[in-house]
Amino acid sequence: MGYINQNPDLFAMFKELKERLDRLENGARFTLPNVTSDPAHPRIGDAWLNTTTNLAKIVDKNGVVKTITWS
Repeated sequence: MGYINQNPDLFAMFKELKERLDRLENGARFTLPNVTSDPAHPRIGDAWLNTTTNLAKIVDKNGVVKTITWS
């Protein structure tokens, strides 16, 4: 992000901002919302963790609710 004849203090400030943004973008994580029962009318792309059944579920592009499994 350097420019010709940019003040060194300004260059350092932009460098630090870029590093902080990079850490934010790379450090994000997604946590499923906890619910006690499956939603009645979930939308495509919705995901949740049913704490009663201890199952993580997601609605696929066709509107079908699928259980997420790990192997």
